[in-house]
Amino acid sequence: MNVRKSNFEFFRILSAFVIVMHHYVVHSEWNFGETLRMKPIFLDIIGSAGKFGVNCFLLISGYFLVNKAFKPKKLLQLWLQVFFYSIGIFFIFAFFGKDHSILNVKNSIVASLPIVFQQYWFISSYVLLYCLAPFLNILVENMNKKQHAALLIVFFVFLSIKPVISLLVANYGGVESGMWFLFIYFIAAYIKVYPESFAKSAKSYFIKSAVVFMIIAFLIALLAFYNHQNENALSKSLMMDIQSPLYLLLSILLFCGVKNWNIGSIPFVNLLGSATLGVYLIHDNNYIRHFLWKELTAFKASYYGINLVVTSIVIIILVYIVCSLIDILRQKLFALLRIGA
Repeated sequence: MNVRKSNFEFFRILSAFVIVMHHYVVHSEWNFGETLRMKPIFLDIIGSAGKFGVNCFLLISGYFLVNKAFKPKKLLQLWLQVFFYSIGIFFIFAFFGKDHSILNVKNSIVASLPIVFQQYWFISSYVLLYCLAPFLNILVENMNKKQHAALLIVFFVFLSIKPVISLLVANYGGVESGMWFLFIYFIAAYIKVYPESFAKSAKSYFIKSAVVFMIIAFLIALLAFYNHQNENALSKSLMMDIQSPLYLLLSILLFCGVKNWNIGSIPFVNLLGSATLGVYLIHDNNYIRHFLWKELTAFKASYYGINLVVTSIVIIILVYIVCSLIDILRQKLFALLRIGA
C-alpha cells in the first residue's frame, strides 16, 4: 500500500490558499481614497499570489503526470466533482437566492456542462492538458537534456519575457493559458526527469524563495508608488499576472523545496489536501463569487490599517475552512454512494 506523502499535499493547500487570497482581492470592491496608503499595496501583494498558486498547481500536476498512463477514470472523477458543484450551486441559488429568474434553459445547460462552457477556466484548460499528457510524454521521453532545456528557454522567452517587454514598452501583454499550461508541464517534466539538477536541501530552496518573495513585495510597492506619481501608469500585470518571471521563479523554487522536504505522512494534512480542488470549485463558482465577496463580506471595503489586515486574514481562513469541510463531506457522500468508484 502506497503511503501518501504530505509534502505535496501541504503544497496543494498553500496553492489553494493563495488562490483564495487572490480572489478575495480581485472580486471585491474597495475604497482607497485619493492619497497613496498601505491599503492598495497590501491588497496588491496578497492579491498577486493567485497566478502564482496556479503555477504551483500545474507543477504538481505535471510532475505526477509525467511517465504516467492516461486514466479515463481520473477524468470521470474530475468531471463528476465539477458537475456536482456546478449544478448543485446553480439550483441552490435558483430556488433559494434572491433572483429566481436565473432558472432558465440557457443557464441550466451552462451549469450542466461547466467544462464545455468554461465555468472554471482552470478546469477547462487542465482537462485539455490531461488529455494531451500522453502525447507530451512521448516528446519528453525522446528529448535529451539539452533539447529539453532549449525547449524551456524558447517557452520562457516568448511566454514570460516577451509579455513583460510588451507591457513596459506599450503597456500591452498577455499569454494564452493553454500555451502557459504546456510550458509549466515541461518544467515539471524536466524536474522529474533530471532530479540530480534539483537535489539541494529544502532549506536552501526555502531561503531563496523568501528572498524572491521579498523582492516581489518591494517591486509591487515601488510599482504602486510609481503609478501614483505618474500619469502613464505601468500595468500591474508586470508583477501580478501568470507570466511574471519572478512569480514563475518563486513557484519553481518552492516546488523544489517542498519536493525535497520529507515530513512523512500526516493524515490531517492529507485530508485537507484532498479538498483543495473543492475549495476552488466552491468559492470561485460564478454564483458564489458575487455573493461571497460583494455581499457577504462587503463590510471590509472601507477598512484600513491593522483592521484590514486582521479582517482579511480571518475572512480568507474562514472561507478556506468552510469550503474544505464542504468538500470533505462531499467526498464521504461520494464514497457512500460509490460515485466515481
